Amino acid sequence: MREILNHDKLVINQMKEWVEIIANIETKNAYEIQTEQGQSLGNIAEVSGGFFDFIKRMLFRSHRPLNIEVYSKDEEKILRFKRNFFFLFSDLFIFDDLEKCLGSVHRRFGIIYKKYDLTINDKVFATVKSPLWRLWTFPIYDMHGEKQLGAISKRWQGILKEGFTDADKFLVDFGNQNWNLEQKAVILGLAISIDFDFFEDNHKKN
Repeated sequence: MREILNHDKLVINQMKEWVEIIANIETKNAYEIQTEQGQSLGNIAEVSGGFFDFIKRMLFRSHRPLNIEVYSKDEEKILRFKRNFFFLFSDLFIFDDLEKCLGSVHRRFGIIYKKYDLTINDKVFATVKSPLWRLWTFPIYDMHGEKQLGAISKRWQGILKEGFTDADKFLVDFGNQNWNLEQKAVILGLAISIDFDFFEDNHKKN
């Protein structure tokens, strides 16, 4: 976990399967974790439970239950993200390799803002408050929502990739803050939660 989270910035690059691109059939999500220079650090993969999970993806789309695992470049599982089905606001929980809950990410109600609370031991340590018109930027603030500490932003990948697939690429900027590893793990989970909450169905909407 330390090898990945010790970096000040991470790039999360979603990998799409050709069957999803060509046939518009939703498959399980997978991402590569990279440095800004493109060095591979590890992978993130949605765990498939077989045929019934496929049906859930078809029916519930971005609201579906999630079981996501994070692997180092040596293919060792270091984190797990878990989320149950939801109607309106998602709650994602972050676990280490020993299944200890490290923290959680909670989407909150907002009329003109996209809001999240980031918690450890049920205590908020950071928040997200992003205007709806800033579609691709999610600033991370302190627990009071006053000082910006970092940001998660979706990166433009060119007209071909943006126009014909819904593969997403995010920059996770920890902002040179003195985050501990648990807090960084929660922020990494935030990036995945944002992708599912706001960008999962881009291709279908386009």
